[in-house]
Amino acid sequence: MPQKIDYLLQDCEALGKAISNNRAAMEAKGFSEERLTEFNSAKEALIVKEAAYQRAVKTTGEKTTRQNVLMAELRELIKAIRNAAKSAYAPNSQEVKLFQIGTVIPSSVKKMRTTGEYLKKIIVEQGSVLVKNGITQVELDSLGALMDELVAVDADQENAKRLQIAAGLARDEAAGELRAVVKKVRSFAQVCFAKEAGILLEFKPLPQGRGTAKTTESEQEVTPAAPPTQ
Repeated sequence: MPQKIDYLLQDCEALGKAISNNRAAMEAKGFSEERLTEFNSAKEALIVKEAAYQRAVKTTGEKTTRQNVLMAELRELIKAIRNAAKSAYAPNSQEVKLFQIGTVIPSSVKKMRTTGEYLKKIIVEQGSVLVKNGITQVELDSLGALMDELVAVDADQENAKRLQIAAGLARDEAAGELRAVVKKVRSFAQVCFAKEAGILLEFKPLPQGRGTAKTTESEQEVTPAAPPTQ
């Protein structure tokens, strides 16, 4: 749970105890059941939406991890295909140039999709030669399966990221609403216990440590590993 949200909920727990300890005195001066319900409901809403946000973060992370695994497997496969081509054909021959040896293996999904689709066509034409030079037909066939899964996982990841952003915005909105309710409760306490400094101390915000986060994040960015060259 992000530190800023964690602090807000901890502060609300302390404020809830202060309300409970002084409920009778507050009710005598107009603190209604509706106000208490508003406070508790706002706190519960934030807890629910923070949990939804954390689930969305987890899903995005899982999709990103799988995407990174597929990208790594594809890079290694392309490397193996290029090595087989170098073994099969003479340097600088027209055939070996088809495999784009010497160019950087893509690190982005978009470029990997382009490279993968291109290689699938070349393998159809040159596969029978490649399998005699250090690579198996099973490995060559895996290119298509890996590409198909990469396309599917990439779409899932993009959707997960959008849902994470939406969940983060909903969580932040709930946090703003709770802060507004907390402010109203403390303003009420200031008036209700204006002559009772000891009680007012119970309603003071919890001290924030130096490590408390000042911002919350609604989106996490994943930086892919640097691409190998061949």
